[in-house]
Amino acid sequence: MDEPNDVAKRPLTALVRFVSDGRILKYIFLAMLAMTVATVGIDLREMVAAAPDGIPGSQRVEPAPMDLPRFGDQTRTYLPKTMPVGPSRRAPRLPGINGPVDTMVMGDPMQFYKGTDGDYSAVGTITNGTAERLQDFVDENEKQIGRLFLHSPGGSVADALAMSRIIREAGISTVVPANAYCASSCPLVLAGGLYRNSGADAWVGVHQVYSTGDAIGTLQRGMAEAQTISAVCQNHLEDMGVDPKLWVYAMQTPPANLFILTEKQILDLRLANGPRPTTLPIWRPASSG
Repeated sequence: MDEPNDVAKRPLTALVRFVSDGRILKYIFLAMLAMTVATVGIDLREMVAAAPDGIPGSQRVEPAPMDLPRFGDQTRTYLPKTMPVGPSRRAPRLPGINGPVDTMVMGDPMQFYKGTDGDYSAVGTITNGTAERLQDFVDENEKQIGRLFLHSPGGSVADALAMSRIIREAGISTVVPANAYCASSCPLVLAGGLYRNSGADAWVGVHQVYSTGDAIGTLQRGMAEAQTISAVCQNHLEDMGVDPKLWVYAMQTPPANLFILTEKQILDLRLANGPRPTTLPIWRPASSG
């Protein structure tokens, strides 16, 4: 072993010996590995956020330019955290909201807004508990809500079904205004309206039911649950006076995509059924049967 005095006298020799035993190469390798992992992580995160395709829940949060669907060309990427935009698309008019809605709000839990003349709005993602908050909102504004304007990428199917029943029992009408977005489970909410309407260039679309990434279970169990939920949705649509064929389009469309209905299909399926009533609907309590 070199004495300290020898190292001081021969620093170059000491450095060569330090490199030759592999320690510095090990440190360099570990540093390069850490930098590579960090870089890949950043790139992957940006790719997932910006990707137009992918599993539901992983898509971009920025507005996504898309061409308007036309008959025979109706499948588009599902956007659960934002909405499609285009040169001919304007901001939807939503009662209770001044100015355009920030598209990133679409990924936030649904909020309810009070407008004027009985027009209210529901904007955002349908999460667990949204139906309970809607019930509270309806109770707080009893007999005041004439129309509920929808602008939502969908979300929890169970809550959407419950919201639909709350809306029908309260005699509220539903509207997807021009240029608005009503996707995934949102059309189930639309179906609950006593009167239902959809504006020009509104995106009303459905797709297959899917489980969130943290769901645990076998493939067989997942398929069985999806079939059960689909049957429940079809029965619910029929109860609401909507053609259950709507959910056939849903079952034919992969979760990462969305089948956008044409205006004619919305009418034919009775998802839209008439003009705005001239008076506020009468409160109709839930039947006991």
